[in-house]
Amino acid sequence: MDINVEIIAQVIFWGLYTGCIYILLATGLNLIFGVMKIVNFAHGEFLMLGTYITFFLFVVSGFNPYILL
Repeated sequence: MDINVEIIAQVIFWGLYTGCIYILLATGLNLIFGVMKIVNFAHGEFLMLGTYITFFLFVVSGFNPYILL
């Protein structure tokens, strides 16, 4: 089995990318809960809204998804 350096770099990049998204979500939830003492579930809804908008613009308009982020 041949392990390619590009595949390893891509897995590391996408792992860091996904981790950064999780960190942003957790920081937002922590900040809101720390200030207001209320859990705000709208963070997940806005994440999904942004994901759908990015996907729609990527598929229909052909925009680069990295620029949309």
